[in-house]
Amino acid sequence: MNLGIILIFAALASPAPLPAPSAAPVSDPCGGATTNLLAALNRPTIGFSACAVKPHESLWELGYVNLMQNDGSHAAAYPQGFIRYGASPRLEWDVVGPNDLAQKSGGILQRGFADSGVGAKYEFFSGPSDTAALDLLYIFPTGSALFTAGAPVATMNFDYGHSLSPAAGFATTIGVQSSFAQTLDGHASRFTSLLPSVVFTIQSNPRTQFYAEGYGQTRIRPDGGRLFGIDGGIQYLVRPNVEIDAELGQTVTDLARGHYFGFGIGFRP
Repeated sequence: MNLGIILIFAALASPAPLPAPSAAPVSDPCGGATTNLLAALNRPTIGFSACAVKPHESLWELGYVNLMQNDGSHAAAYPQGFIRYGASPRLEWDVVGPNDLAQKSGGILQRGFADSGVGAKYEFFSGPSDTAALDLLYIFPTGSALFTAGAPVATMNFDYGHSLSPAAGFATTIGVQSSFAQTLDGHASRFTSLLPSVVFTIQSNPRTQFYAEGYGQTRIRPDGGRLFGIDGGIQYLVRPNVEIDAELGQTVTDLARGHYFGFGIGFRP
């Protein structure tokens, strides 16, 4: 699998952490009348938040990530667009992409767009300390020849978040993905994989949140291969409707090892 596709799958496999509520507990950890950005943002983790965007609000997530492999090649992706709209209580609609990719290997630079798609989230449970949701993403083969999967990719996620204390939280996403890719000998076919992840968060103050995460993919092509990654970072709430973040991470597959860094923004217009 080329670097661009690995980067795309890492982004799509994407549960964001559900942080613990700030010092005064609330009945809805996802926010009251408006969306709590630190709880609801998907980025910068490899995964999805269990919080749906509040009705009639939109949430925009944009960023940049650069993946460097141990063979000297690297790939960058931006703006990592993910636009979410609260359609009704506990239900949101999503738009994924477009995403511009630049891949350099052997001194050759190649650029193009990744596949784009649509999605939805249904937050079916929310209590003082727990939230659970289902995500569905459907990605169309709209990208450039080098970076497209070549066929639709469908992902179903179960998301769960739990507040461990007034300052700490835990979240997990278990995803099932139906994808399409080439084997090592060049034969393309459809395959199914699991996308598990787990993340822990801690707030040093109501505006600043740190996280550590582990994630994986049980198959990255029809003939096998696995992906495992770890990452960590910081999120800072500049204003109640604007968040900025930075991250560092490492990935390992059966063919390559790499590390990446990224930064981005989430905001509610």
